[in-house]
Amino acid sequence: MSSILVAKQAITTDALFEVFEVDHDFINRVLTPYRDSCRYLKSVRIGFASEQRRWWDSMVAVGDFEIDRSCYIDDTGHFNAVEFNICYNQLAYVLLAVCIRERLLPALDDFTLESFFEKQLSNYLIAQIDSHYHTELNPRGFRGEVRITSAKTRRNLSILKTACRFHDHARGRSDGEVKLVVLGAA
Repeated sequence: MSSILVAKQAITTDALFEVFEVDHDFINRVLTPYRDSCRYLKSVRIGFASEQRRWWDSMVAVGDFEIDRSCYIDDTGHFNAVEFNICYNQLAYVLLAVCIRERLLPALDDFTLESFFEKQLSNYLIAQIDSHYHTELNPRGFRGEVRITSAKTRRNLSILKTACRFHDHARGRSDGEVKLVVLGAA
């Protein structure tokens, strides 16, 4: 069982229920804006953390990552803030695309999958990112989790609060909170 404590809310993902298919073609389409050397996300599973509550606020995206070589710096030997941001972005983009595809997040109802891809870079903005590094994480192979904890809509934008966590097999761990502002599709 893994758990994140974010804003007094524990996120536990020991099992996922009603898992949504995220095949490699879909992941590759979502990662199209990234250079090949910067596509760290290798696989994704998205499902509900609770069998009883199947709503957007119990959805969790779990991804497997591998950073063979940093895209911007010589090898530091550990996961760092830039890589945290890139990995978060990649997994969050896939989660949001699946939410739009499956019509699971009312705050993004004005988006279609095509408008998501069209406006992926211009309309999805990180307003705030807080990352914490508890123990050194090995970038060669690790897992990440992203969950939407709050969604509010105002006029032509939505504000999404998310929680994320990265961990490896040797107890390396990093977690954080990210506030996204999503400009409307129109």
